[in-house]
Amino acid sequence: MLRIGPRGAVGSRVVRAAVLVVAASLFFTLIGSAIPAGFGMAPAQASSLSQARSDLAKAKKQLASLQAKLDKLAKQQSDAEADLESTQDEIAAVQGRIDTAMGDLTALRQRLASRLAEMYKNRGSDGSDLLNVIFAGDETSITAVIERLAMVSHIAGADKKLVNSVVAKVRDLKAMRADLQAQKTAEVGKNSTYVAARERTLASLENAKDDYNTLRKKVTQLAEAARQAELAAQQAAEAKAAAAAASKTTGTTTRKTTTTTEHKVTVTGDFVFPVDGPNSFSDTFGAPRSGGRTHQGCDIFTARNTPLVACVSGTITSTNPTDSGLGGITIHLKKGTTTYYYAHLSSIKAGIHAGVKVTAGQVIGYAGNTGNASGGAVHLHFEIRPNGVAIDPYPILIQYR
Repeated sequence: MLRIGPRGAVGSRVVRAAVLVVAASLFFTLIGSAIPAGFGMAPAQASSLSQARSDLAKAKKQLASLQAKLDKLAKQQSDAEADLESTQDEIAAVQGRIDTAMGDLTALRQRLASRLAEMYKNRGSDGSDLLNVIFAGDETSITAVIERLAMVSHIAGADKKLVNSVVAKVRDLKAMRADLQAQKTAEVGKNSTYVAARERTLASLENAKDDYNTLRKKVTQLAEAARQAELAAQQAAEAKAAAAAASKTTGTTTRKTTTTTEHKVTVTGDFVFPVDGPNSFSDTFGAPRSGGRTHQGCDIFTARNTPLVACVSGTITSTNPTDSGLGGITIHLKKGTTTYYYAHLSSIKAGIHAGVKVTAGQVIGYAGNTGNASGGAVHLHFEIRPNGVAIDPYPILIQYR
């Protein structure tokens, strides 16, 4: 017959403790595979998690290596383009100086012609010979004749000053024309360098497209797997700590509730890299451009027709679906007081037009080389304009790529 009293109470506590020990043993057997080595996980499971982390690191390294090669090509192309643009600007500047000098020479000719007309009336053939050469417009002959006439003693001091001014201007023009020719010769070589760099970049981007997309997808998948493993490890560690505390409990049974902390990824804003595919770029903000302009954005080189996505959630404020103007086919996307400008597209995705609201990551167009990029590199010219003033987008782009 079972006696119920103090001895029975002690026996009951012993039974409860034994049950808790058995339950804890069964519990850890079931969850052992989810606990990392750092939290007491079995060696086989620890090795599996370690391998997953190793695979992720390896995939990231491969992607970074490929990206570094593409970025090196982009830097070479951007440098070659800037060098070419600088030379073209110098050609324009020299041509401008030549035009100004020609205007000055014309004015000096007119003044000299007037003086020579007086010399002809008063002094004979010297003035006539020089006047004929002046009107012939041959600077080389002008120099030769003027240099001879400058020795004539009867030319007054004021006339000599005028003659010397013409001679100096003619010599300046000769030097400027030589400089112009040298710059044009350099332009040919620099253009060849730029075209070669541009073709290498485009070919590399086209060839790397499949590998790049595969690696990026692999990195994304492995990163998610690692995140899930870390979450499982955290949950298992908390469960183990709770079970250990419960196994030590004797006397009055205590009910304990365990709160699981969910892993959260910190996101700062909703910015998304605007090119959804292989890409390469360098910091070219402020670099020289034709017509004395400076670069107001960042050129992101990519394969033709690579999808372009909304970098933020916002509203399309305008589009230019036709190949016209400097930017060609363009999109303006606005969020708050900041506008994001996409230029040189090959086309705009159907349904994207002014007034449409888009979400970050949504495809809005495709990469090309329209506008003044026609015949040049396929790329997205991307600008960020807070309150209408362009800022260097490179730091943001490199952070979110």
